[in-house]
Amino acid sequence: MSGLVGGDIRTGRHECFERIVIELGGSGTFPGWFAEYRNDPVQLGESNETAFIRGDATLVVRLGSWMRDTTGEGYQGPHDVFPTNVSSLRELRLIENHEGVTIWAIGIDRQRPFDVSVLPSPPRLVIDVQTGT
Repeated sequence: MSGLVGGDIRTGRHECFERIVIELGGSGTFPGWFAEYRNDPVQLGESNETAFIRGDATLVVRLGSWMRDTTGEGYQGPHDVFPTNVSSLRELRLIENHEGVTIWAIGIDRQRPFDVSVLPSPPRLVIDVQTGT
């Protein structure tokens, strides 16, 4: 588990892709991560509850760090975001923030190729979803 905690999540539009940025704060090494498409409904945390995410495809991104830790440090924003500055991304929903694991479900208009990278200063996970050629 990383000493980094969530700072922000945001979206942006570029010529051939739309971007999701999960920014972290604090100190420590960047946590492990994993991203994959999953079928709806997605499971909400450790509960038996499920949710449908807007869009026809759901990209699930898992990070080995808290978005907000048990002391309340970290991300203070909404757990359900409906971006207005992009056209393919429909919803970003925090579906787990438990025991040092953060999982975001990203609703997309359809399944599209994506690329994930880690950038420093500030540490952030960047997910680029292809929208053009």
